[in-house]
Amino acid sequence: MADPFVVLSYVGGPALLTNATSVFILSTSNRFARAIDRARLLAEKPEDERAKFAFELEIAHARVALMARAIAALYIALTCFALGTAIAIGGAAAAEFITGNVLIVAFAGAGLLGAIGFAAFVTAAICLVLESRNAMTAVLREADMALASLKK
Repeated sequence: MADPFVVLSYVGGPALLTNATSVFILSTSNRFARAIDRARLLAEKPEDERAKFAFELEIAHARVALMARAIAALYIALTCFALGTAIAIGGAAAAEFITGNVLIVAFAGAGLLGAIGFAAFVTAAICLVLESRNAMTAVLREADMALASLKK
């Protein structure tokens, strides 16, 4: 390889996506914990009040399920991006010592992993959009109930 820094152009994208996915996992984990706390709070309500909050409990359950899927997809994405970066670096290093199509095979593998990671990342984003809509529905419903109780 004439210029050893060319490999950085192939490694930069997956490395940035690895970092972005890690941040996404952190924020999603925090949201996940809050949704679980909310579900537990609703489940622990006295029997006579629990019926009033059945709708919110169902939404909390759906939110937790969506975020669990999102976190799983984000871990898949993180793994794919990290492996893609490692393969690109390893392939570039190996191409210096091994002749043939090593670099092409390595970059094809890195590209495939990147595509799988990107699909998982998008899947997680869609799950989180749906979860946010559920959260907004629950908040609005709870606000309506609170306003109705004030008007009595």
